[in-house]
Amino acid sequence: MNKLNICVDIDGTITSPYHFIPYLNELYNKDITEEQCNTCNWETLYEIKMDKMLSEFHEKYMHSYGEASVVEGAKEIIEELCAENTVYFVTARSESLTEITKTWLEESGFSGIEVHLLGSDYKVEKAKVLNCNIFIEDNPYNATQLADEGIKVLLIDTNYNKGVVHENITRVNNWKEIKEFIDLYK
Repeated sequence: MNKLNICVDIDGTITSPYHFIPYLNELYNKDITEEQCNTCNWETLYEIKMDKMLSEFHEKYMHSYGEASVVEGAKEIIEELCAENTVYFVTARSESLTEITKTWLEESGFSGIEVHLLGSDYKVEKAKVLNCNIFIEDNPYNATQLADEGIKVLLIDTNYNKGVVHENITRVNNWKEIKEFIDLYK
């Protein structure tokens, strides 16, 4: 059995892809639904520049990072994956979110897994440094960049990544399918 290096994004993979939508709706007095969330570009959805949005969001809703629920199956399957592989969390979250992210991961049962907060959606270099075999992602841009570099991506199916097709991307619906794919991949 081969030991794999598996990178896992946090937001939209081990948490709901739509976790932040209610907070953003409240902040900007919008009523965007999960079905309407057909892009991961929040600037397009909320018509606010990203720098301003993040500043306002962090000022008022920093607590939202600690309120996310773990999606069904993620904790148990990541535990199983850690027993036979090396798992890393690789997120676009900025370093300013290190403490709240690590605390949330620990409280959610993910202690002991190395965490990399990049502050950027560009994850290719970190994936290469970690010799990533499989990257679990929800963001269509990240998935495509990683796949273009020859990294196998398991893309969690969401409303905002429907159009993504690539020979190195496999679409999955849940963590059970992720585990099944990885078991066959080995």
